[in-house]
Amino acid sequence: MSRLGRFTWRQRWQQLILPAIFPSLLTGWITAMGGAWNASIVAEYMKYRGEILTTTGLGAAISQATERGQFHLLAAAVGIMAVTVVGFNRLVWRPLSRRA
Repeated sequence: MSRLGRFTWRQRWQQLILPAIFPSLLTGWITAMGGAWNASIVAEYMKYRGEILTTTGLGAAISQATERGQFHLLAAAVGIMAVTVVGFNRLVWRPLSRRA
């Protein structure tokens, strides 16, 4: 197709290759971001050899609130997480999915 149309290298990528792989590429991005989000949440707070290793972040706030029984803080942190995930899905992934 690209030879018959005498596409340049750039035209081949823009008009043939990228449109063909974009749906799969988008699925990979969504999956990778979900995995990275989960890993970063889990990595913010952990127990190792009797020590608690923590950093500042949403995952640490959720883990600490759970451990301390601070359910109001837990609900707020989970709510923030849900709003962030839903917002990103609606503002980024949905428009890209429609384009794909």
